Amino acid sequence: MGRPLFDINLRTLAAAVALATFVSPQAVSAESISIPEAPADNANVRAVSPEVAQAVEALKANDRQRAAAFLRPVAEKGDPSAQALLGQIYLEGIGIEKDLYEAGRWLRSAAANGEPSAAFALAELTTDKTLPPPGIDPNDADAMTREATRLYLLAATNGSHPGQVETGLRYAQGIGTTQNMLEASRWFREAANAGSPAAQFNLGALHATGALNGGTPDHATALPWFEKAAAQGHPDAQFNLGLTAAQGLGRSVDNAVAARWFAAAAGHGLADAQAGLAYLTYQGLGTAKDEKKAADLYAQAAEQGHLIAQNRLARLYVMGRGVEADMAEAWKWHSLATKAGFEDAELDGRFTKFMTPQQRSDGDARAAKWLSDRASE
Repeated sequence: MGRPLFDINLRTLAAAVALATFVSPQAVSAESISIPEAPADNANVRAVSPEVAQAVEALKANDRQRAAAFLRPVAEKGDPSAQALLGQIYLEGIGIEKDLYEAGRWLRSAAANGEPSAAFALAELTTDKTLPPPGIDPNDADAMTREATRLYLLAATNGSHPGQVETGLRYAQGIGTTQNMLEASRWFREAANAGSPAAQFNLGALHATGALNGGTPDHATALPWFEKAAAQGHPDAQFNLGLTAAQGLGRSVDNAVAARWFAAAAGHGLADAQAGLAYLTYQGLGTAKDEKKAADLYAQAAEQGHLIAQNRLARLYVMGRGVEADMAEAWKWHSLATKAGFEDAELDGRFTKFMTPQQRSDGDARAAKWLSDRASE
């Protein structure tokens, strides 16, 4: 099969975080609205007022007007939970007239009164420019980014686990603040200890990439965090556990463990995991040898644009292993991988010797269609 599969890197910091604890601007169902959480580190959990409880029941019945009527009097008295829910009702504008001014006013009041989910929502709304903060030019990207980071930090400080994850990401990547890996680690750990799989994964990634150890990877410390996240179904953590087991990073090589975790991540559609499991399955390492299953897995990853999988699938079509030999299909996948920068001189030589002009033409047409289909998705 040529070069080994595992010339791919650990998947590192997540590009996105879990959803906010109470709402996104697109939420439309009554079930999407819940009573905002009190800060996780607050031993005296804030009691929910009867009016807020009545409003929640009205929301469950899709009666936003009635809910707003319950919420407004207590919101005006400073109840942060009522303010947050009232702001959300105006933001969604379902069953009541949408009013971004009122939404912003109530969400900002709730955030100022310590409601973490309101601060998180405002950060999200600032990031996507749905609700620019007063006094900030929405076209000033740097100012908007700094304000979003401030709001995420406010949410994190008041106990929002998604806010802690996003704050960690922003410190790790230097978004709206100075890059600071120790601060990133601090916020990831806060949420990780509370059970957030995104935080557990990201904390593991900081250790695995050496970000907390002068650039020297610390896989032994990373593994328990990946395991915690993977047990909760985090696909990138599952993939990393498969890769560390296959490569013996922080543990002994164990292909059976690698196959198990690759299979779990592949079930989420992760192309790297599909390609990793395909390699083990083709070789019969840690799992039963099955060339057809390997070809199917490579095809799934190849369709997602995975270059190694495209190259391996091309080789299988040349050899007729796990699939019927098809030089045109092999050329399709080889040319796609090559154009994207994945070279294979040995395979080039096989095409030069054995492929007919018609097979090349058919393969080019299939590759063009594949690219066209992806562009239209």
